[in-house]
Amino acid sequence: MRGESDVDAAKRALRARLREVRAAIAADPRDRLARSARIWARIVPFVELGAQSPGSGSQRAQMPRVVLLFESLPTEPETAGWIEWCEERGIEVLLPEVDGPELRVMPGDVDPAALDLVVVPGLGFTTDGRRLGQGGGHYDRFLPRLRRDCPTIGACFAEQLVDDLPTTGLDCRVTSVATDATD
Repeated sequence: MRGESDVDAAKRALRARLREVRAAIAADPRDRLARSARIWARIVPFVELGAQSPGSGSQRAQMPRVVLLFESLPTEPETAGWIEWCEERGIEVLLPEVDGPELRVMPGDVDPAALDLVVVPGLGFTTDGRRLGQGGGHYDRFLPRLRRDCPTIGACFAEQLVDDLPTTGLDCRVTSVATDATD
């Protein structure tokens, strides 16, 4: 591509590879559901113990009351069960909606500062929270609008966790990443 930087080219190539990885996982719907359940099982204790941001020390934070999730694509970790789990516990679940270049919190364009926890999708993540999205920059523009103490968790399958990601100063990190890895 004309004018494309090395970082842009590297991101484009990695996106293509990781889309293939997700498509292969999605080819077995039962396995995808089981793996999704393992991802959410890693997030549940974090929520039950109270979402804590890095550097909060040993203070126990309140259980999140307002959570931003995402409606999963057929190749992403399934979120329907996680949404139900939150609602059963009185946790308000809000969903993002793309509005041109912006990501809005629906219903009603809720102020991002009202969120207690944000679970973020992505094509790839690193263990230190770097994220590779679909390429629209929606989450990179959205995440800086959160309260500073609002934890962000990347949710992905283990194969989407990579050693390194090409990034620029516009790319936002998540505070932690949850996968289905069995360690």
